[in-house]
Amino acid sequence: MNTKTWLMGLTAAFLLVGCGTTITLPSAPIITKQPQPVQPAPQPIEQPTAQPKVFQLAPNHWADVQDIRNEAVRLSREVGKGNITKVQAAQELNQFRLALVGNNVIDDNVYEVYLRGAVGSQSGQISSAQSKQLIQTALEVWQNSWPTMQNKPDNPAFTNFLMQTMGMTPLQ
Repeated sequence: MNTKTWLMGLTAAFLLVGCGTTITLPSAPIITKQPQPVQPAPQPIEQPTAQPKVFQLAPNHWADVQDIRNEAVRLSREVGKGNITKVQAAQELNQFRLALVGNNVIDDNVYEVYLRGAVGSQSGQISSAQSKQLIQTALEVWQNSWPTMQNKPDNPAFTNFLMQTMGMTPLQ
């Protein structure tokens, strides 16, 4: 060892000891919290391949269509007897379908057209044939939209009742 290095080390030691000062080296911090175990990296969850959702009509759909038909026949007899008007019959049939199956975008739209046809026919603004054509056109629009429609209602019972009445293929 070199004399110069040795003297510097000795001098430093004397300075530290000779000052009468005690040097306290800082101690390691006290850990009061228990270390948490290391969590393994999450493994990717294999997602099942999405199967296209197969549309199905509500289990009671065709029974609801029949119930609407039966109510329409009853109301038609009341119109024939003069007890109610076409518009009143249309409104009562709508109340019946709402209580039976509730609202859905297709039936709501078709009912609006159906009511417009009843009002126009009853007031003499359009003929019964024109009223029927108005309704048939609305049904055709929905029939054409149905295959690509997202979020199809599962119980378009009023619309299918009218489709069957007019000899059209119902929505399925």
